[in-house]
Amino acid sequence: MLKVYLSTNGCEEAQLSSMEVEQFFDKNEATIVRDPTQADLIIFFACGLTDQREKDSLMIIRKLQAKKKTSARLAVWGCLPKINPQSLASVYDGPILGPMDTSFFEEILGKTKISFDNVSANTLVSKETPGLPSSSPSGLCNGHYTDAFIDAVILLKKGVEKLRFLKQKILIKTPFYIRVATGCTGHCTYCSERCAWGKIKSRPTDKIISEFERGLQKGYNRFFLVAADLGAYGKDIGRTLSDLLGRIIKTGNSKNYKMILNQISPSHLKELFFDLEDTFASGKVELLCSPVQSGSNSILKLMGRMYTAEEWKECMLKIHRRFPDIRLKTHLMVGFPTETDEDFRATLKLLDYPLFLDEIGIFKFSQRPTVFASRIPGQVPERTKELRYRKLLRKYAYRYAFNFPMSCRRIIL
Repeated sequence: MLKVYLSTNGCEEAQLSSMEVEQFFDKNEATIVRDPTQADLIIFFACGLTDQREKDSLMIIRKLQAKKKTSARLAVWGCLPKINPQSLASVYDGPILGPMDTSFFEEILGKTKISFDNVSANTLVSKETPGLPSSSPSGLCNGHYTDAFIDAVILLKKGVEKLRFLKQKILIKTPFYIRVATGCTGHCTYCSERCAWGKIKSRPTDKIISEFERGLQKGYNRFFLVAADLGAYGKDIGRTLSDLLGRIIKTGNSKNYKMILNQISPSHLKELFFDLEDTFASGKVELLCSPVQSGSNSILKLMGRMYTAEEWKECMLKIHRRFPDIRLKTHLMVGFPTETDEDFRATLKLLDYPLFLDEIGIFKFSQRPTVFASRIPGQVPERTKELRYRKLLRKYAYRYAFNFPMSCRRIIL
């Protein structure tokens, strides 16, 4: 019987895709193993979002090659094979497989009892990978923490999260993941993922509702809607995100659950805001993430983002004031080509009172071979990126510490 080991260093989409592959092999009578040294087939979903993630992926591939049995086969798939196949070829000579090339797994087995199209997964493959530390659990930012004050703020955040779970009486903390779409509608000049995932491809609403009902039946009460461009859901099938969320709320009306709405682009948020107000008012939204990326409108224009910083902030402030129980999150990028000190100060200003963000992801612009922004004159030096990264992180940490009593009071009351 074929023994299969799966791993990834990627995002929720990568982890969910890897679990779908695991389910496919499991339902076709292969044996899933947790030790690569025991496997006949090792499948690694390689992230290539940034230069550092690419380096991590290549290191993991080398480690897996060193650990595997001589007779075992290694298959590398995911985003990196599409984003930078030349780099991958320096350590790997197998097939180049993107995240949508799932027919490859059916070809490995030949005759299958269940096709890949009939497999779905609602949990994630762990990001634990041999020889690498796990990712930070805090949700505060992306990177390493070297500041004692920031470490203290992370402990405060964990305390707030425990209080929140106690108040809401959430018995199952692990979310039930539901993929609602792949791909996106954007043309961001810094993003390397579009070439890997392609255009938006929304799942039928009825299938999503069926999975939601199954999650409720299993006792889950946190639902993470997975998509790279959640706000674009339905644009290819004549539906909207508000339609989908309305169906979910109607279906689970009598149940105690929360939804995590990740990756709603500000351009979609401002477009759908009026229609989403009933969803926000339902009390069923735990967290909303809308990645603004920059506080500078000139930088947003160069990024290909179809909104202004003021439009994003207006939407987030409305949610913050009208629906204070909804946790807010954003992503910010520093060091985009041509970013000046003035542009960076505009990004810092986004964290000013009265808006309070519960979580933040900070990224340094990374030159990837497939993105237009890598060829824009005026690339920002790495040292400047690092300094801006640290300044932004420290400002957010201070803002969080300042609002800590308010966060506790909001939960207790």
